[in-house]
Amino acid sequence: MRITARQIELFKMAFRHRSTRRAAEALHISQPAISRVVAELETEMGVILFDRTGRKFEPTAAAYSLNQAVQRHYYGLERIKDTANQIASGTGGHLRVAAVPAVADTRVAAAAGKLMAEHNALRIDLDVLGEKAGLAALREGRVDCAVVSSDPRDPNLACIRLANINPVAIMPLDDPLAGSGAISAKKLATSPQVMLPIDSPFRRAVEQMFDREGVSFQTRAEARTQTALVNFVAQGAGRAIVDKSALTATNHDRVTACKLDSELIWPIRIVTLSASRDIPGLRRLTEELQNNTN
Repeated sequence: MRITARQIELFKMAFRHRSTRRAAEALHISQPAISRVVAELETEMGVILFDRTGRKFEPTAAAYSLNQAVQRHYYGLERIKDTANQIASGTGGHLRVAAVPAVADTRVAAAAGKLMAEHNALRIDLDVLGEKAGLAALREGRVDCAVVSSDPRDPNLACIRLANINPVAIMPLDDPLAGSGAISAKKLATSPQVMLPIDSPFRRAVEQMFDREGVSFQTRAEARTQTALVNFVAQGAGRAIVDKSALTATNHDRVTACKLDSELIWPIRIVTLSASRDIPGLRRLTEELQNNTN
């Protein structure tokens, strides 16, 4: 890959100012010169560095990764070229992910950890945020993708449905319903439930299942993650409905799981900025999440 010091200098200024016009003014050169160099760098790397939708000129996830490399290695152009190659192949760079609590510390953490183990130059930071907060962080450029349940239906965002999750009911080993082949919402609600917080889309789906069955239930306690719910149940604090991947992420020898008779299907999706959807690192993460949910 051929990247020059001049290209890096102009990229840095465009990244800093979020504008080719202001970058050109700072460098006392023409705006087309900045635009041309940025376009050349994108062509050389094979990724989009700036989202030019409408009047925007916002850095993509690839641009953030490249800028970090520039800040670390500005005087080592070969190191920057190596990083650019890694970003272009999806084997390096820095991805910032927000995920809803229902899958953050299970499916998403497992996928991110596997990719980082395979690619030492790839860094994936994971934040646990509710659906609304995660999408806000994405729009504000604080994360590169959000794993949520609902489709935001925003033309500026790309949304890919990863899978439908079929949750299970869990209970302590000494629970009267332990060992049941399948369990209905009515039977499940005879004991208090430990649940995710009320802002969780997974929690809303569980409540809707109870409502469809005409069943009232009692909330024993709330926790932010599903692994916490599993540990609550393991100690005898109540019953819960969780994604079965939470059981593999915890020591669940003191918990038994049953299928649900009542219908409860919960979709999960990955959402990115439209301009970032084809960045190789995000594609790799999407594929790994799809593999982990099928």
